[in-house]
Amino acid sequence: MPAEEVQEKHVILLALGKPDEALLFEQHLNRHFDEKLEIYRAPSGFDAMSLAMNKPRLVLLDQRLPDVMGLDMIEPIREQIGDDNFLIFVGGSGKGGIRPGMRDEALKRGATALFARPVKIDVFIDTLNKLLYPVPPDHPNLHGLELLDLIQAYHNKRVDRTMRIFGSDGRVGSIYMANGEVTHIECGAMQGFPAMLELMGWREGEILVYDACLSAERTNKLPTQSLILDAARELDEGSVRGAVPESHPIFDDDDDLEFPALDEEFD
Repeated sequence: MPAEEVQEKHVILLALGKPDEALLFEQHLNRHFDEKLEIYRAPSGFDAMSLAMNKPRLVLLDQRLPDVMGLDMIEPIREQIGDDNFLIFVGGSGKGGIRPGMRDEALKRGATALFARPVKIDVFIDTLNKLLYPVPPDHPNLHGLELLDLIQAYHNKRVDRTMRIFGSDGRVGSIYMANGEVTHIECGAMQGFPAMLELMGWREGEILVYDACLSAERTNKLPTQSLILDAARELDEGSVRGAVPESHPIFDDDDDLEFPALDEEFD
């Protein structure tokens, strides 16, 4: 009889400035994932850098550590853990959440997702499940698709997706879909349909797609099919700033659409 396959444990690094918060996260992770995780705590930026050398599968990084700001730690930790592992940034407090400028900067520096305090544990656990035990994306070889075509494809498939759009000028936008419906769109301080129109006006950039809806927010009130039609109408009428003719895709054909195996933001 073949020996039972032993599942490799995922190493998780909790780089949180408050010991009691780190302990609470560890307790919840142990309760939900049982023996599947090996958890380490790093109470300072120095400890986080030392432990990141072991390439943990996921790092939970605080906005503020006793010896350094978390935002300044994203790039050095990302360099240590590599592109295939995950970094979740935790910041903000109360109703204010994480300010848009910090959200954009954290994503540009390499954060996979963001959570605003107070963190909803059930959403956090669900996100870790999707990151650590992903379902392979259903379109691994797409290239040069227009943004609306991509939304339409995922709408037809009725899947969860997060699209990160990185403009050539450093701006960042995100589109979130749950069960094929667009639930949240953001671009800087803009949200909903205005953010959608802003993203459609970008002529160059890169799209990263994750096979999970990585936001609990819901700012889009339109049915997805209506959103697509209204956005396409604005594009046809030339109302979108920076819009290009229909024969020219928003992103050049030479730009690859990357689909990691798996995703900002959570409040």
